[in-house]
Amino acid sequence: MPIIWCSISAHGFGHAAQVIPILNALGAVVENIQVILRTCVPFSIFKEYLEVKWELQAVPQDIGCIQRGPLDIDINETWLAHQTFHENWHQRVNQEVQAMNEVQPSLVLSNISYLAIASAFQASCPVVALASLSWDQVLEPFIELSRTDQQAIYEHIRQNYAKANHLIRLHPAITMPAFSSVSDTGPSFPLTRYQAQDLRECLETRGEKLVLIAFGGVPLNRLPLEQMEACEGFHFLVPGLAFDSTFKRLHRIEDVRLPFGEIMKQVDVVMTKPGYATITTAVHDAIPLIYVRRYNFVDEQLLVDYVHQYGRALEMTREDFETGSWNETLQAILTLPCPPQKPPKPEHHAAINLLREYLQA
Repeated sequence: MPIIWCSISAHGFGHAAQVIPILNALGAVVENIQVILRTCVPFSIFKEYLEVKWELQAVPQDIGCIQRGPLDIDINETWLAHQTFHENWHQRVNQEVQAMNEVQPSLVLSNISYLAIASAFQASCPVVALASLSWDQVLEPFIELSRTDQQAIYEHIRQNYAKANHLIRLHPAITMPAFSSVSDTGPSFPLTRYQAQDLRECLETRGEKLVLIAFGGVPLNRLPLEQMEACEGFHFLVPGLAFDSTFKRLHRIEDVRLPFGEIMKQVDVVMTKPGYATITTAVHDAIPLIYVRRYNFVDEQLLVDYVHQYGRALEMTREDFETGSWNETLQAILTLPCPPQKPPKPEHHAAINLLREYLQA
């Protein structure tokens, strides 16, 4: 039975969304795959989408960035968290190596933990990175010239990425120079299943446009609920936040008895930040998208360019988003024409063949 040790960053849900389609495709061509999911991503994400046999082990794999909501990185706290993570580095590696040795995986797949790569290297296990970004490139713009400790963390991450046998780079992706062996493949995101239920029937709405607020795995701190309620002709699906029954245009996603992927496929507009999974899924399914930029995340411009090239998208300013000045942008996105250029297909044949070689070695 081939065992894949799959390390997934829990910085949001996008990393898991990238890995899941690859594992499903691999399971379709290699029999009896078993996947050890080494991650703090919630169980529910894998239950909804992952089709191969899997086991979840909730062990932190990296830091990523410390967020103050989905739009703000706390740079100081991010560096402090990395310092703490690295203080007992050898102990962390030894724990991972011991756990790997107990199950003897055929392959370690990392998105995009350098801890998993370093541990696989020490355990003499093949290791392949699978990602559209890497943490060294995310952190590099935040390095202060006078801080040798920050530079040391950055170099440590790069040195451990260099131990990977290979990087499968998921389009659209940044350049990741720490990896010496790289191949490119198409976008990777979970494909939605057949729509078993009608979202409008679940919500008991007719005629109004449905807007999904989807800012990823880091929850929103607040929303301009009163201003949203005043947007005639629209209903909003909102994650996480609690609000009373006086808001007739607002619905909690948690109260809708449909998988998130089905909800997203049936709405008229998605409002989000430029995150990999949401952008690529919206483009693939031709869903109009309104985005609020962060302006300090390494892959943001790539994703903005991607959605404007292949999809229907408009930017909303941070000020308009926070004050609830939404109506003009919502009306405009509905009249935006479809671009003439078709998006890249989520095809991973070369990547699957490469991974299959490791499992059959």
